Amino acid sequence: MTAYRDGLNPAKIASEIARIQDRLLVLSREKTEQLYLASFPSVLPDVRKGVRVKAE
Repeated sequence: MTAYRDGLNPAKIASEIARIQDRLLVLSREKTEQLYLASFPSVLPDVRKGVRVKAE
């Protein structure tokens, strides 16, 4: 265990953690933006559902 501990490089470990975190941010960016935008109600109607007109 002592040899293993002595072989650790904290700077290298921190660099690897930062690299992995950056990759996770890139991978989650699109989904996070979609969730953020979905949290706001749309001012415009959803045109994919069609337009409903009241019959007179």
